[in-house]
Amino acid sequence: MNSGASEALLARASAVIPGGVNSPVRAFRAVGGTPRFMASGKGAWLTDVDGNRYVDLICSWGPMILGHAHPEVLRAVNEAAAQGFSFGTPSENEVALAEEIVARIEPVDQVRLVNSGTEATMSAIRLARGYTQRDVIVKFAGCYHGHVDALLASAGSGVATFALPDSAGVPRSSAGETIVLPYNDLAAVEAVFAERGQQIAAVITRPHRATWVSFRRSPGSPRGCVA
Repeated sequence: MNSGASEALLARASAVIPGGVNSPVRAFRAVGGTPRFMASGKGAWLTDVDGNRYVDLICSWGPMILGHAHPEVLRAVNEAAAQGFSFGTPSENEVALAEEIVARIEPVDQVRLVNSGTEATMSAIRLARGYTQRDVIVKFAGCYHGHVDALLASAGSGVATFALPDSAGVPRSSAGETIVLPYNDLAAVEAVFAERGQQIAAVITRPHRATWVSFRRSPGSPRGCVA
């Protein structure tokens, strides 16, 4: 498979972008080789700058569920763009989107629209801590919740110990209020809550593409928010 054009673009990108990519996920380090630079997409297919075609199983991490350049989506995008790109103020469209999300996801009463999953996670964690007046967050090994300092943490020496920084640049103080448990280990969760339950503001997990932050408003009344 030819990759000459992608290699040239990676070299060009590396001069102005750290590592040549804007997300570690795109770096290809886990699989080796050169990241493929895409030129276009149509339906379920992507075409890179070397002319190689791929079935798109990533779907831009979710938004491209209807495929690329779907006629109805293009029509809607063109209609919206004709009204202006961005206003920096509230608009009716964002109200309609929030109403649609609340209507479709039963546990969600309200939604705050943000620019990234990292922002959503930060807001959800802050909300949980503010409401419960507690600081400790429980997360699970192997679950990624964006590049939030407090959640870039790895497990300490014991099941119920506080976490250690998992990335250079993350201070111990940022990871110090995070407990990392083995994924899908209910006994570990029960042990942590038995020992530190009154300190825990939220449990954050990733059962699928969405991140779920759960915290308690009152005894026996679990609530949460999708980040």
